[in-house]
Amino acid sequence: MRVLDFSPAHDWIVMPLAEATAEQRHSELQDPSAMRALIDAVASALAHAHGEGDGWLHRDIKPSNILFLDGRWVLADWGIVRRPRGQTTARRTGMELGTPGFAAPEMLIDPHHAGFSSDIYSLGQVIGWILTGRGPEPNRPLLPPPGPWFGVVRKTTQLDPRGRPQNIQEFLALVERETGSQTQLPAARAQTLLTAANNGDQPSAASLIELAADLPDDYALYLDDLTRLAPDMSGAALTARPQQAVDVIRAMTGHVHGDKDGKGPHYNEAKRAIGWLLNAAAHAAREQEWELLAEAADGLCTWDSYSSEWDQQDAIRNWLGRLTGGAAHILGYALREHPGSAAHFTELLGRRSTDPAILAAIHTATADRR
Repeated sequence: MRVLDFSPAHDWIVMPLAEATAEQRHSELQDPSAMRALIDAVASALAHAHGEGDGWLHRDIKPSNILFLDGRWVLADWGIVRRPRGQTTARRTGMELGTPGFAAPEMLIDPHHAGFSSDIYSLGQVIGWILTGRGPEPNRPLLPPPGPWFGVVRKTTQLDPRGRPQNIQEFLALVERETGSQTQLPAARAQTLLTAANNGDQPSAASLIELAADLPDDYALYLDDLTRLAPDMSGAALTARPQQAVDVIRAMTGHVHGDKDGKGPHYNEAKRAIGWLLNAAAHAAREQEWELLAEAADGLCTWDSYSSEWDQQDAIRNWLGRLTGGAAHILGYALREHPGSAAHFTELLGRRSTDPAILAAIHTATADRR
């Protein structure tokens, strides 16, 4: 299959085989930034096609005609495009065009005289499809659950063409009005990413870690959202970008003193923070990311020194008892730096299976306490 790229940077150009369609990448589009990239790309192509006056009308916008090519989205299959008036004939007048469900109602009556709002209706249905995962039905707007995009889909899929945005500029203004102020709020974005990540979407987990890296002082983002990220998702996202992960772990360590008003952390927050840091340390040890492990170990011992979370101390003790080699040496250093934490693990001194580096560190750190 070969596709046509019709974007501001290109005229009609024959392009190579696409990597995938939007239909095939539906799960990835659950990430808000990925969905917005697709919407912006289609809107850009339509803005160029529609032009300022009587331009080209696509008339068959649907997920299978939106292709991922060379790292960007391309609107393809202009086979039933309506050319500018005066450049075409009326042979198709009265024929049904487009794909049922994605096509605007007027496409089933008089597609030749449909306007730009017909393409905008189809784009609205694509957004609804992304957010709901359901296939559309003719003349039934595919409304998503209440949220930032609900108003966009509702407005763009009005059955009366006059009720929709009449051009791409109006469409983009609607998107900005309905989603701009809300999607920029870290709390809202974090919740969206957290839900998607815990449903198995790894890109959303990576985006949540990146958001945390950008907002190191956001106590709620770290203690309420990041610590609730599923362990496997969190660990994989951290070890994928170790340097960014170091910054995030340092920020998490700093939140041991509470929020900007000096309140907290609550014991539940402390338990989640320690569990999150332990998971980060365990993943770093497995991947032999030594700098990341050192940072996570420091954070783990810092939080443990400030709290008396017995359940978490049991988990740390069991993990320390299994460490060997380089990982044991790094944790030994952290325990010597944090004797208050080391004192919680003196039971390991009686376990012959404990690595000598851990034994020596606990012995040295707690010598004055025995």
